[in-house]
Formats: sequence, structure tokens, C-alpha cells
Amino acid sequence: MLRHHRLVLGAALSAFCLSCNVISPPPLLPNLARVAPNEPGDTRIMLVVGLGAGVWVDGGVGAELRVESQVNEWATVGGGLSGALNLEHDEPEPGFIVRARHSHPRWLYGLRTWGRFNPGELDWLALKAGAGIAGTNKGTVALTLDGAPLFGHSFEVGGEAGSAPWQVSPYGGPVVALSVPLRQGENIMNQRINLGLGPDMHTTSHIEPIPFTTTFFVGAQGGLAVDAPGAPAWTGALELLTLLGISDTHAAVLMGIATGQGVRVRP
Repeated sequence: MLRHHRLVLGAALSAFCLSCNVISPPPLLPNLARVAPNEPGDTRIMLVVGLGAGVWVDGGVGAELRVESQVNEWATVGGGLSGALNLEHDEPEPGFIVRARHSHPRWLYGLRTWGRFNPGELDWLALKAGAGIAGTNKGTVALTLDGAPLFGHSFEVGGEAGSAPWQVSPYGGPVVALSVPLRQGENIMNQRINLGLGPDMHTTSHIEPIPFTTTFFVGAQGGLAVDAPGAPAWTGALELLTLLGISDTHAAVLMGIATGQGVRVRP
């Protein structure tokens, strides 16, 4: 069987993995922030770590450095740079036959920018859209596009004795994404085995390349964001993400968990 890539970093790390099916690398999707807008001018700097797995997939771990800024009362823009390691990567040993599994990439990377918008300055609904580049150490490069409506609510916790309360904010919603290969790089190899079912039919095996094709993703994300009062102040989040990826030739189910820790500053 053949493996596929995925990078969910977040999520993201998130989430990326390699599987027995070949799909184009997805974008870094974790939101890791509350739906309600922050104060204009607030900037969040966060380090994200994540674990990815799924159905018929290798496991992976990754990290992302992200920065986002509240540009006005209804719009936030941000960007992130990430990398991930395939934990089940297998290099061929000297003198041994090269197998299909040896073609799986060891490293994945991603670069993405996004915008999150609160229509009518709503504090319970945000519309998010992103674009980026995802790839592997085998030379594969893909353009990624994504979008999601996010629903949530912020609760005030603490604040006794005149101190400012913390903001605890659950959120979630559906997500869609598209990954379009720009460069194939080294193909993932698939090993096909034909079983001989009679005395005159022999079992045969051969390896063939499987190209990456445009892949559509649909899924859901949900998490919890916590913000300490004031600025500078601590900010953190935990998120779960699941995706179904469908290409011209294969499909795969991807799952990831990501946590981010950082600081919110105000000029």
C-alpha cells in the first residue's frame, strides 16, 4: 500500500501525516484563537505543537510559529511557518532491496497566511480564509486554499477583588480546503501484489509510481482558547481537527490535536 502526506499542523500541528493513500498535502488549519475579536492593535505570538494520525496513515509530530494581529474591530490577519516529522519514515538499509515504503517523505513543511473576519462586528461568528504553500523533503510543492465559519462564545472567569477576569472561549465549526500540486517531486511508490490462485498462476509483485493530484478536504474543528487579562499577557489554546481528503485516485481520513502557547501584546 502506498502512503500519503498530510500536514495539519497545529496542528497543526497538528495534523499532518503520511498514509497508505496518495493525497496532496493539506494546509495548516488549526484556529487556536477565540472567535470574538481582540482589541484593535493586539498582536498574538504563539508557538504551536501537534500530533497527527488517522485511518491507514503514519503518525507525525510538528511545530509552528504563528503571529496574528487585530487590525480593526472586525478583521484579524496572521501567518505561520511550520515543519513536521513523519515518525514512521523508513530509510532503506545498505544492501537491502528498496521497498515502496522507502519513498515516503521524512519531513513536511508549510507556510500559510489567513484572515479572520467578524461580520457586523459579531462576537459569536467569524469567517476565516487562508492561502499557503505545503510541501515535503521529496520535492513536492502544493498551493493550499481553505475556508471556515467559526462559532463560539467567550466566558469571563475570575475577576474577584477588583481584578480583571480571564476569557475562556470554546469554538468550533466546519472547514473546507483545497490542495493543488504545483510540483510533483519524487513520486510515492505503490507496491501491487497479484496472488496466484492456481498451479499455472504465479504470485507476482511490482512497484509503480502514483502522482499527486488536486485534493479536496472537508471536516470539522473545535477547541478552547484561554486569554489572561491585560497586555502583555499569556494566551493559549487546545484544538481537535478531523479531515476527509479526496483526490482523483484516493481518499484518507486525517485527525490531529494541537496546542498553542504564547503572548498577546499591545503597542
